[in-house]
Amino acid sequence: MQDERSVERIQAAIEKIPARLRYTAFRLYFRLVRLNYEHRLTTRVNRTPGGSFRSYELFNRHGNDSMLTAMAAFCGPEATIYDIGANVGIYTLALSSTARDRRVVAFEPAPVTATQLRTNVSCNDLERQVTVHQCGLGATDDELAFYISTLPELSGFDRQSATRWGASVEEVVSVPVRRLDTIWETAPSPDVIKLDVEGAGPAVLRGGEALIAEEKPVFFIEPHDEELSETQEMQALLLDFDYRIEMYDTYWRCLPE
Repeated sequence: MQDERSVERIQAAIEKIPARLRYTAFRLYFRLVRLNYEHRLTTRVNRTPGGSFRSYELFNRHGNDSMLTAMAAFCGPEATIYDIGANVGIYTLALSSTARDRRVVAFEPAPVTATQLRTNVSCNDLERQVTVHQCGLGATDDELAFYISTLPELSGFDRQSATRWGASVEEVVSVPVRRLDTIWETAPSPDVIKLDVEGAGPAVLRGGEALIAEEKPVFFIEPHDEELSETQEMQALLLDFDYRIEMYDTYWRCLPE
């Protein structure tokens, strides 16, 4: 609880800082985090509503995450979960560490971030439960340009997304992209899919039409409707797939009719 209050105070203080200084503060933080991962200097306990685990992050991330709270309550102890847009693995680690019969298939296309994700999985001895795919998900099997942002959290397949909050594109790399239906050929069928892909949500859904029609997984989605155009398109696709969309403050829960 003390850690969460400290983080909240820090976040509140950061929000009062002018935008340019705030961007500089975030950049400095991410550089320090990257050094910590590269040299494996220290780990700390991440306490989240889904469970506690160790990571190389410097702050307690997602300590009050409402979507993670809902997923932890919804997923059964033997559920198979696809974490699409896993980043460094906060959802993956929380949901797998608290139920040793759960399986998580995590997807992260950014090369450095995928390495950090694997480092965190190894740190918690979760290799038996967690499979990491270093690829993006989309409407076709392809190789696409991926925009590495100066704020790593914003990196993605959309240049506009990578340049929000005053950030810029640091590097453009080519990464593999696979359809959900292609992954499904060799991976266990998902009970639940978490989707947080910085604007690429519609393409992910289009690439999983066969899986969605056959398995009807429950979706937990973090929409990005402030500056990205994916929201209405995802709604239309989900309705076409006969899903009911429950909208909460920061996420959607989508249930098959």
